[in-house]
Amino acid sequence: MNNKQPQPQPSHMYKILPVSTYQEEHWLNTLTNDKIVELLVTVYFRAGTYEIELTDDEKDEFLKKTSVILNDYNCSCDELWGGSSRDIQIKDENKYTKEELNEINKLIYKYNEDDYVDEDENEEYDNSFDYIFDTDILEANCWGLNDTIYGIETNCTLEKLNEVYK
Repeated sequence: MNNKQPQPQPSHMYKILPVSTYQEEHWLNTLTNDKIVELLVTVYFRAGTYEIELTDDEKDEFLKKTSVILNDYNCSCDELWGGSSRDIQIKDENKYTKEELNEINKLIYKYNEDDYVDEDENEEYDNSFDYIFDTDILEANCWGLNDTIYGIETNCTLEKLNEVYK
């Protein structure tokens, strides 16, 4: 009987040089009725670099993909630049009432009335007005950053850095 364990495949460190990349932040808050709301803030960047650890088999599979969530790998973000657009989305928006959506949008775009004077605290959120998104407002209104997802949506180049054995 052969009880030999197969030798682990060696891993290599690579620098990922993607053409474009994104960062998706997941923010959480609690409404006055105790419902939890999740806000997804996705920023798209023209370029960025990451370091990733892959075996040869993982590398082959990775290079075939056109869309990759980098958090699924042993990976770290080095640099992002050229932020080109931002998408702000309330997760499962259709499950909220009009009143809840009004409260959510106030929590996203307006400072909390307890901290700042507001002429009409019952004022509804006006979706025709172009509010400025600011993470300082999120933090002031008790939003908590729960997770950050990094991904690439296009083919990339891998530049070998060094060898790591497991």
